[in-house]
Parts: sequence; C-alpha cells; structure tokens
Amino acid sequence: MQTPRLILREFKTEDVDALAEILSDPEVMKFSSKGPFSKEDTSNFIAWSMESYKNCGYGQWAVIERKTGALIGLCGLSHTDMNGQPEVEIGYRIAQDRWGKGLASEAAAEVLRLGFEKHRLASIIAIVSTEHAASIRVAEKIGFSDYLLGQYKGWDVRIYRKNLTG
Repeated sequence: MQTPRLILREFKTEDVDALAEILSDPEVMKFSSKGPFSKEDTSNFIAWSMESYKNCGYGQWAVIERKTGALIGLCGLSHTDMNGQPEVEIGYRIAQDRWGKGLASEAAAEVLRLGFEKHRLASIIAIVSTEHAASIRVAEKIGFSDYLLGQYKGWDVRIYRKNLTG
C-alpha cells in the first residue's frame, strides 16, 4: 500500500531493530496498555503480525517513509476483545521525531480504506485513551466521530466505531 509520503508493507524479521527503537520509547508507548517494548517484545510482535497476515489477510504493517526508506512506525488492523465482543481495531504508532506531520493520519486513512474496501469488514473500532489528544485528533481526522466512554485494560478510553455502510 502506498500513500503520497508512505509505504505500508508487511513486517519482516529484519525490522526488529528499527521497530524496537520506536517501541522502546516511553513517550511513543505512553498510552499503550503494554508499555514500552523490549527487543524480545518487538520480535514477538512482528511474529504475531506475520501470523495475522496469514490468518486474516491483514494485521499491523510497517510504515516506511518513502523519501528516506526509513521504518518510522506501524499502522494496521488487529483483532481485539471489547467487553466480551470480538472487534477489529485500528492502531498506529509513529516515531517521536516524525510527530506533528500528519503521517499517522495518512497511514491510518489508508488502513481504514483497505479494511472496508478490500477486506469488507463490517466495522472497525478505534480505542483511544481519553488523555491522548494527538491520537484523538488522528481518529477524528480519518472519519471517526461518535464514541462511547469506557474502560480498556484499565484505561479510560474513547471507543470510536466506523461501519462499512458509513
């Protein structure tokens, strides 16, 4: 998948070091229910993503900056359980030095489009900490609007939903 500034591709085992640098950053992972990742956590995450591609046809993808070829984050779709209901969730993490440039929104808009157009998902949710203003802006910029307040893994969150039909 490509956008004007990004390439979204499947993760490879060779991506561990570059992704570990991003996911070990406490600021990048400040609102993650899992906290900062170790290199081993990152390796397991990539293996999990690769398994998701096989099982679902989608997962979390590597976000590559077209201009530099650098891996700058991740964005994709994952299965999650929300209050006992299976859901497909959009997620994104971008390296701190790339924040504020609209890259997360650009990647997430493409992932959302793919989820609905290619995979014909009936609905996609975004789970965002009520304190994470930047992530709220990304979700709303890509078309999520209505939300419910709830709890997810001990966090106060906004639960947005977008349906295939609009």
